[in-house]
Formats: sequence, structure tokens, C-alpha cells
Amino acid sequence: MSQNQPIKALEASVNDVVSVKLKDQRIFRGRLTRCDVYMNLTLADAEEIEDDQAKAKYGQVLIRGNNILWIQVPE
Repeated sequence: MSQNQPIKALEASVNDVVSVKLKDQRIFRGRLTRCDVYMNLTLADAEEIEDDQAKAKYGQVLIRGNNILWIQVPE
């Protein structure tokens, strides 16, 4: 298995809606607009999700890759 597969999966998901769980247990959902080799992400139309409901809307956010637990991309 190639080391770059997670990055390629992220790159293939640009412009798709993704969910991202952070180490502090917060979950953000938004349209992936950019990613890099460190898994730093920018999301547009981002919202913080709690109990499957939007808790807060942020617009565009930058998430540092070292804060990410998991990323859910569309199949």
C-alpha cells in the first residue's frame, strides 16, 4: 500500500462535503476546498456538529492536520 493513499483520497474529495473529528472531540462538516501533504484542510460552509445538529456555523475554516483524529469522505 502506498504511503500517499490517504492524501490521494483527500485530493479526490475536494469540493465534496466531509466530516472531520478533532482531538478535542469536536466534529466539523463542510465542503473540502484544499488539503496538503500534512493533511491541513480548509473547509467552506463549515459548521460544528453536536448530536447530529449544527451547533455553530463558521463559513471558512482552516484545520491543522495534527489536530485531526479522523476524516469521513463520501464513498
